[in-house]
Amino acid sequence: MNQPPPQPPSLVARLLPGLALLRGYRRHWLLNDSLAGLTGCLAMLPSVIAYAGLMGLPPQFGFYAALVPLLVYPLFSTSRQVIVGPDIAISLLVASAITPLAQGNMGRAAGLAATLAVLTGLILLLGARAKIGGVADFLSKPVLVGYMTGAALILMGSQLDKLLGIQLVHNDFFQRLAEIGSKLNQANMPTLLLGAGLVALCMVLHRFAPRLPAALIVVVVAIGLTSVLDLPKRGVALVGAIPRGLPGFSLPRVEWHDAQALLPAAISIALLTYAEGILLARAFAAKNRYEVNANQELTALGLANVCNGFFRGFPVTGSQSRTTISEAAGGKTQVVSFMSAATLIVFLLFLTPVLARLPTVALASILIYGGLRLVEFDIMKRIYRYYPGSAMLAALTTLCVLAVGVVPGILVGVSLSLLGMINRLSHPPDAILSEVPGHGYHDLGPSQSAQTVPGLIAYRFYAPLLFFNAGHFVSRVRQIIAACPTHARWLCIDAQAITDVDVTAAEALQGLTHDLKKQGVALKFAHANPPLRQILARSDIAREIPPESFFSSVHECVEAFKRVAGTVGGRRKAQ
Repeated sequence: MNQPPPQPPSLVARLLPGLALLRGYRRHWLLNDSLAGLTGCLAMLPSVIAYAGLMGLPPQFGFYAALVPLLVYPLFSTSRQVIVGPDIAISLLVASAITPLAQGNMGRAAGLAATLAVLTGLILLLGARAKIGGVADFLSKPVLVGYMTGAALILMGSQLDKLLGIQLVHNDFFQRLAEIGSKLNQANMPTLLLGAGLVALCMVLHRFAPRLPAALIVVVVAIGLTSVLDLPKRGVALVGAIPRGLPGFSLPRVEWHDAQALLPAAISIALLTYAEGILLARAFAAKNRYEVNANQELTALGLANVCNGFFRGFPVTGSQSRTTISEAAGGKTQVVSFMSAATLIVFLLFLTPVLARLPTVALASILIYGGLRLVEFDIMKRIYRYYPGSAMLAALTTLCVLAVGVVPGILVGVSLSLLGMINRLSHPPDAILSEVPGHGYHDLGPSQSAQTVPGLIAYRFYAPLLFFNAGHFVSRVRQIIAACPTHARWLCIDAQAITDVDVTAAEALQGLTHDLKKQGVALKFAHANPPLRQILARSDIAREIPPESFFSSVHECVEAFKRVAGTVGGRRKAQ
């Protein structure tokens, strides 16, 4: 029985894929989604205030940045679980970009942060238009680990003045450490004891009750201690009054030169935003057995950030902590995001005075705890143990982040990663293949069970042939032929790993073929895939290598050589 052809997606599914996912929504999910949304919102409140403070913004701007993405992202995303909002790593990038330009002016900082959100969103939308969903793969694991470690150190260093209750004038990481050392005698002990105790509380909760919202518990405890111990009289600073109300539509007002200055940071933030968002979306999609569209996620994140910038927010991405909380609370769909948004709207309209007596050191303790969690000690140990070169790359990225800043540090890390990859591809492994009777041809090296055929060399090159390794390939072939104990008549290239040949490599291959002919050596190919054969056929090398020089396997090439050379049974042991 013939299957009916698949129906094309509807207009709603194309424009609002997130909304289309809700067509099969079940009523009994609503209670779990509502509870998950309420829980996630309450757990989020302390963190977003802390992130706003990190950027030099008033607390309410953290709420503004959290609200709009909860309403926009679910409509355009193909993920059913991911919750988008302010993130500690992204917030640190934003802070490092706008702080030097704002120079302590909160109004200017707000405009710069909103501009950065719009720029980040536009870059993500351009990426979606260009269908470059795989660009995040350029952030290798060592670079991410190195960046996260450096970012964590900068983050914790930026909060030490609040933890100690002192004033600092320097923003540079190393200068701040030196200044803190010279001002330790000015520390406010009640502030320090409260902050250290709250950090310890976060760590204890994470260790023994990881499902509890540690940040929310810290806020409740801190407000309670403020009332009981009258901490303001002991020199402990408070957050103060937070204005009620929802964010209004507002175009970011900045000068053109400010937008130009923010562009490199926007590119870095867009790359990291997408990397974090798509990794999170893929992880939860795999866990729940469905697929996400990488380019559609670019679109959803881009629109969430652009809209956020128009409502006085700052850049956001997928939040692993809030997504995990949502799923643990029983959330099934993106209705969780809408319920979180509804809860946040109620809070902004009626409940912001509750946080007026929150000590600022409580927010610092939340950020310091978040910084500690950014450092992936287990992954660092694994990289150091098994991949020393990658461990060096991670360490260099960390040092660059600390020395020259977060955004330049990431760019240096990515550049070093690409240079390392090019270096490996420019000198890839290779092998002379030997026959194991009954098991084909393998890279075994000299052994008693390996055999070769006199006059034929089977050679495998483990990489595409490109401009940066073509010279190495030619040099290796000449060395191998020169070292052959008998005169080589055929050179069989096992091309399984040669998936591409560029112009430079094709010309080098043509020159090599010509030189080998002068020496009486014929060049043959085995396992050449169709795309590779098409590339070679379009190049001038096609005149030098006829179609009969291509074989489906090394074994087939060897058998053809035996027939031509009349050496059947003339094997010798590999030396």
